[in-house]
Amino acid sequence: MRQDRPDDLDQGALGMPRKITLPAWAAQQFNPAPTEYTLRAWARSGRIVPAPLKIGRTYWVEPTAKHIAEVMAGNRLVSRLRLLKP
Repeated sequence: MRQDRPDDLDQGALGMPRKITLPAWAAQQFNPAPTEYTLRAWARSGRIVPAPLKIGRTYWVEPTAKHIAEVMAGNRLVSRLRLLKP
């Protein structure tokens, strides 16, 4: 049985950062965090960049994702386009 090292927890099998659940992301970004109902509405309306991935009933989001209001605060076109790149 293989023991996970701490660096394995931050990276997926392909070396890409793992996604976290929407409530976990909100807890990191906001104090107090918005309700899950609000978070789901933001995800459906495209207010989180990059867009969360919905699998079953759960939304998964990049840990570095931003709410669109934070993105618009850096109002320069160049900074907005960099965030939308895959």
